[in-house]
Amino acid sequence: MNRDNRKGQRKRRGQGNKTIYVLVDGETEKWYLDQLKDIERLKSLTIKPDLNKKKTISQQFETIKEESKHYDQSIWMVDFDTILKEEREFKGGRKSPLVEFNECYLKLSEIENVDVLVNVPCLEYWYLLHIKKIGRFYRTYTEFERELNTIPILRYNKSRKYYISGSGIYARLKPNLNVAYQRAKALGQYAPENPQQAKAEIYRLFEILEIEL
Repeated sequence: MNRDNRKGQRKRRGQGNKTIYVLVDGETEKWYLDQLKDIERLKSLTIKPDLNKKKTISQQFETIKEESKHYDQSIWMVDFDTILKEEREFKGGRKSPLVEFNECYLKLSEIENVDVLVNVPCLEYWYLLHIKKIGRFYRTYTEFERELNTIPILRYNKSRKYYISGSGIYARLKPNLNVAYQRAKALGQYAPENPQQAKAEIYRLFEILEIEL
């Protein structure tokens, strides 16, 4: 959903206390965003990971819709590999995971203060764009795992210890943030009619938060 026309209506960073809610469904997203929040000094950012139980697409949809009533901006960050996997395994009998997600996506596009950021296949693709220019579609993280094992994130793994070691993963990647942003932006935004395209819409978070790159 393209929200570029709303940019001029957003408060500039530092003016007022704009509250922003971010819904994620994994620990790695939370660890990365926690570090982003600390380093960029974003006091109004609330990150809500679903760590205790896996919510369905419709439950996450209802959550983000409800939170949009209480925050200036609500963001649903989606790693698409799970939806693609469930779609491949779908046996029929109800709405497929992809159809269900696209319906939710289009409904949320009508809510002014909601953004849905889709990463295809996952957050790690965003990390890869810090390292190399690539537009290839991958169904899963494991398909490009070896390519990610490069400075500044050698021996990458999805553990909290790895994420917070040294200066932290956000700080290690930050010198390449601008180039990753440009590469991700060039990939465009999620298209419901053509979901099997590489995307790293997390780049839009930096626009929404008005973070200087």
